Amino acid sequence: MMIMMPKLKAQILTLANSNFYYVFVILYVVFTLLVASLSFDFFNYGKVFTIKSNSMSPTINTGGLIVVKKSPEYDVGDIISYYIKIDGKEEIVTHRIFRLGGNVYLTKGDANQAIDEQKVVPRLVIGKVILIVPYLGYLIGFAKTKIGLWLLIILPALCIIFCEVFIIFLKEWPT
Repeated sequence: MMIMMPKLKAQILTLANSNFYYVFVILYVVFTLLVASLSFDFFNYGKVFTIKSNSMSPTINTGGLIVVKKSPEYDVGDIISYYIKIDGKEEIVTHRIFRLGGNVYLTKGDANQAIDEQKVVPRLVIGKVILIVPYLGYLIGFAKTKIGLWLLIILPALCIIFCEVFIIFLKEWPT
C-alpha cells in the first residue's frame, strides 16, 4: 500500500493541475452565478428569464434563456418582457412590440397570428431582450429543482472542496 502512495499522489496532483480541472471550476462558477442571477438583478446589468412557451418562435424557443435590461425607450420591433395579469395571476410575458398606441405598447408573439389583447403600459415593462441563449433555460430550470440543485450545484462544490483540501494535504505529505 505504501508503494502505491507516491504514484497515487502524483496522479491526483496531475489531475488537479490539469486544464480539465481549471475549466471545470470556471464553468461551475459561471453556471452557479447564472443560476443565482435568476433570483437577483445580478451586477445591476439585467434580469435573466427562461422562456416557457413557443409564442416567440422561431426567434426564441421554449427553454431559451434571455437577459433583459431596462431601457429609457422602446420602439416597434423590440422584444420586451413585461408583467401582465393572466387569470388573476401576475405573469411575465416576453413579446415583440408590434405597434405603439399612444402611451401603451401593443405586443404580439412572433408565432401568434393576432396582436395581444392586453395593452402594455410602460411602468409594467421589465426591459428589452439583449441576449438570447437557446436551450440553456432547460438546464437552469433543472438546477432550480431539489435534485438539480444537488447534482449541478452542491455535488460539484463538494468535489471541488474535496480536491482542494486533498491537494493541500498531498503537498505536505512526505513521499
